[in-house]
Amino acid sequence: MNWLNLHHLKYFLVIAEEGSISGASKKLLVGQPALSAQLKHFEGCLGLRLFDRVGKKMKITAEGEYVLRYAKAIKQLEDELVSNLGHAREAGIREFTLGAQESVPKTVIASAIGAIGTIPQAKVKVTEGTGEELFNLLLQGKIDFFLGNFRPLVEGKEMIYASMAKEQVCVWGARKFGKLQKTYPASLAGMRFVLPGFQNPLRHDFEKFMLEQGLAFEVGIEAQDTALLKELAVRGEGLIIMGEDSAEAWVHAGKLVRIGSIPNLREEYWLGMVRKKIDTEQQRIVIKAIGN
Repeated sequence: MNWLNLHHLKYFLVIAEEGSISGASKKLLVGQPALSAQLKHFEGCLGLRLFDRVGKKMKITAEGEYVLRYAKAIKQLEDELVSNLGHAREAGIREFTLGAQESVPKTVIASAIGAIGTIPQAKVKVTEGTGEELFNLLLQGKIDFFLGNFRPLVEGKEMIYASMAKEQVCVWGARKFGKLQKTYPASLAGMRFVLPGFQNPLRHDFEKFMLEQGLAFEVGIEAQDTALLKELAVRGEGLIIMGEDSAEAWVHAGKLVRIGSIPNLREEYWLGMVRKKIDTEQQRIVIKAIGN
């Protein structure tokens, strides 16, 4: 099937509404022969007969009714797009896209959205993904801000970074693992962990810590999303490593217990801005909001 032409959809929609080629021709100010040819081409693209010709009238077929529902929906979206673009231009709205790592706590993402939102007339769109996925989006110029626990260097793009948050990293587990606190960190030997993937710097730092302690461990599950990591830990699937702020609410709810902290290991979250896409005044506004 060929790509659909919006003009074909529009012509089809009007013919269906008017019930005839002549009526649609008058409404569209398009000659009847040209309109008939366009409809025939549209039917050929779809491989369907959309109308039965009954004299001068056009009776829509069952297949035509099916296509009509989509044509109406597409027309509505087109009208909304034109309307919203008009409102955006009138209000001077600027849309910014924030790319956030899946492993970043939702509270930190919310803080970043709030900081970007202090730019006058700003509208923030958020997309989440792995560090590699977001790095590619940066290269393609599809995101304006990057939020993660590392600071990517993007060839050909000058980046400005501001620290969003920093938290002490600890080992956490379900309440049944509370007994591991007494002999920590030796008690971690042979334990099963739920860890972020290798693209997360925290994974490397944790494995370095365990190696220095001479402790072997099992990686049972890999996951990026912090909410999923905590849920798996609560279910007893394994121990997790996470910052204190990220786990605080779950600890207060009695779902998780801190097994022990990892010395000198802190996770820092950075908000990066592409200099060419975020002007100097906007940068100043965002950095000031983060500082507050």
